[in-house]
Amino acid sequence: MKKFKFQLDTVLRYKTQVLDIRLAEHGTALANVRRQEGVLEQAVKNRTACEDEYREMKALGLTIADAMKYETGIQVLQRTVLRETEKLKELRKIEEQKRTALVEAKQETQSLEKLKEMKREEYDSMIAKAEEKEIDDLVMARRSASLREAEELA
Repeated sequence: MKKFKFQLDTVLRYKTQVLDIRLAEHGTALANVRRQEGVLEQAVKNRTACEDEYREMKALGLTIADAMKYETGIQVLQRTVLRETEKLKELRKIEEQKRTALVEAKQETQSLEKLKEMKREEYDSMIAKAEEKEIDDLVMARRSASLREAEELA
């Protein structure tokens, strides 16, 4: 009997390649999110440090010009925090889209692998039945030959 061949093997290979690509894309998107979280955390730390320094300087007394410099600096740092927060939201949205695409690719690949497994089981069952029939045919042929020999001797 011929060797097992899954008819959708090329499709399965393609879907596996797509899955690998989706996995890499998701990994990159996740790395971008993590990196942006670090950038945002640093921006928040910078703003907080500036605010703390401003409070300390206010307690010690400072000129109006220096106070305005601190307030302007804090406003700039706040805008930076807001900008980095928006970037993070966008990157998280992209990461979610990549994750959804990854899940879809994984489901498609798994369904094809399951189908291949079912077809393989059918093939193995068919082979076992064919071998069993061949053995039965051999046994029947030997019996027939033995019966003919017995009839010829009698």
